[in-house]
This record gives sequence, structure tokens and C-alpha cells, in this order.
Amino acid sequence: MKPTLVIGLGNPLMGDDGVGWHVAERLASDPRLPESVEVTCGGTDLLRYAGQMEGRSRVIIVDAVQDDAEPGSVSVLEEARPELDERQEHAHLLSAWQSMKLLKMIMPVRFTLLGISISSATIETRLSTAVDGRMVTILDGVLQELMRNSSK
Repeated sequence: MKPTLVIGLGNPLMGDDGVGWHVAERLASDPRLPESVEVTCGGTDLLRYAGQMEGRSRVIIVDAVQDDAEPGSVSVLEEARPELDERQEHAHLLSAWQSMKLLKMIMPVRFTLLGISISSATIETRLSTAVDGRMVTILDGVLQELMRNSSK
């Protein structure tokens, strides 16, 4: 069985929308990262990584979620969330959540979406002060999720 895969999604040129990408970049060099975990800095299309997911039992996706929570908050999303399905605007662009649902139909992988709350996404190469200021807490949350899932 291949190691757990963590994919940080987002566009690093779109401010807080790129938080998943920034998390993956920092996580990959974190000495606390278990040896049984691979990390990929992804773009905005989760389906592009389907080949890397094959043969794995766990895939954790880290992505920005625009909601009412405090920016930088981490939510663990594994169960059905109708409000995440309702955001699809057209058939040519699937959200990370919708892509996970599609991939679950074709591969026996346990997916977890770690949603990092943001309040906006703008053209910017840096994270907002609010989200960047919580990066240590975000990384701790991702590592806790990895440890929680390694015992299952």
C-alpha cells in the first residue's frame, strides 16, 4: 500500500485561495511529518491527481473554504455537506468536494477535506495577515489529522 497522500490545493497567486498550496509547501519540510506521508502542492484541479491517488488508502486534501468561520480555522469534512454541493456554477469546474465525490465512485480511497476558512480571495502572492498568522495552528491541525488517521 502506498503512503498517505496530502494534496494542498489552491492558486498561490490568489491570496488566501492558495492557502492549501502554502500549507503543503510548509508541511513538506516540517520535521514532524511522518515518513508514511507524501505531500503534493496542487493547483486548482483535484482530478488531475487521480493517478497519484491510485493504490492509497488515505488522501487528505487541504483547500480554502469561504465561510463564516474565523479566517485560518480548520474544519474536517468527511461526511455529506449539501451546501458544498450547491456551489457548482457549471459543469466544467468542480469544487474539491465535488471532485472527491466523483473519485470515491471509481477508487476505494478514504478522503478527508481539511477546509481552511478564508474571508476572500484576491490577486495577491501572499496570504492575508489573518490566515498567515494562523499558519502554525493550521499545520498543527493537519498533523493532528494525520496522526488521528494513522491509528485507524
